[in-house]
Amino acid sequence: MKQKFIIFLTALFAATTIKADPPGLIVPLTDVPTTPTNGGASRSPILVPVLYIDDYTLTAGDNTIGSTIQLLDENDNVVFSTYVAIEGEIYLPTTLSGTYTILVIRDDAAFEGELEL
Repeated sequence: MKQKFIIFLTALFAATTIKADPPGLIVPLTDVPTTPTNGGASRSPILVPVLYIDDYTLTAGDNTIGSTIQLLDENDNVVFSTYVAIEGEIYLPTTLSGTYTILVIRDDAAFEGELEL
């Protein structure tokens, strides 16, 4: 019994120490009201996408797959746009600087936030 408990504690410790810190700061996003195109409201809750920023690298989690990410300048012009096909890193142009609105569009949901580069 004591050996099983020690093995359990070892596995628990290994599982908690392998977990890495998020790669940079989280980008806070809020829900943007949209009109559903499928004829009605969704029955399942909408998950807010999670993005992290570190310098000019956005890291997208698995709940952003299938989304379009756009950066808009102060005049609401799209200065960067990409489709997220897989989770991972998205490299932003280093020529951008200042404050931008980030828009994440997925199916019938949209989320926005501010991004400082």
